[in-house]
Amino acid sequence: MNYYEQQLERFRRNFNFSFKIYEGRPLEQKTLCLQMKEKVEHFRIPKNFAMLYREHQQLVNYIQDAYFGVQIQEKAGKYGKPNAKMQHEWLNKALRN
Repeated sequence: MNYYEQQLERFRRNFNFSFKIYEGRPLEQKTLCLQMKEKVEHFRIPKNFAMLYREHQQLVNYIQDAYFGVQIQEKAGKYGKPNAKMQHEWLNKALRN
């Protein structure tokens, strides 16, 4: 494994590890996605390692997908305030006790 392959793998592992640490915190996850995407995009692979271009682009797409996934979950109400059904169930439990 050459230096460029190692770097791409390191970027992927660091992203996955940090993304799991920030689970449940959409702002930190989105910030991480933007920072890692910028790092990976600025990481240049020389022409004689052209076989890594595809892996490089796949990593960028992977990070973008994670970012959009966080945005979708945030808009769906998965983060922050509980949704109405959960509030309703909690209220019913509180009234029963």
